[in-house]
Amino acid sequence: MTIVLWAALAIILATSWVTIWQWWITKTSMKNLGINPELQSTFTMMTILGVALVESCAIYGLIIAFNILGSANLTPINSLLAGLTVGIPSLLVGITEGWIAKNAIDAILRNPDAKGKILTAMIIFIALIESCAIYGLIISFRIIGN
Repeated sequence: MTIVLWAALAIILATSWVTIWQWWITKTSMKNLGINPELQSTFTMMTILGVALVESCAIYGLIIAFNILGSANLTPINSLLAGLTVGIPSLLVGITEGWIAKNAIDAILRNPDAKGKILTAMIIFIALIESCAIYGLIISFRIIGN
């Protein structure tokens, strides 16, 4: 029973802020589309890309939750540690990546001519920040014993 709780913790931490920021990215894009409908294809592409990039953090939590549930010899404390080790970085990275994507969409509204540069910067910054969630994923695998 305890191991199930820690598996749930991994997915709850990893997905909670990811979901909120996916909503915020979409809301921002829709608001900006109402202001400048000519940028529909750009806002659509930025929304899909932003939501997909932020989603990776939730996937890490899901992977570890399944690994926790599938490990026969895992102790409750190791289950807790694995869940927290992936959950907390994923939560924080999800917040940061969502904030970057939302602000990139706002930046394109203010300066549509710079959309290529803004998109490039957004992808680079999100990739750099993503590494923190990947570190948590790797350490969680080691805790579980995979």
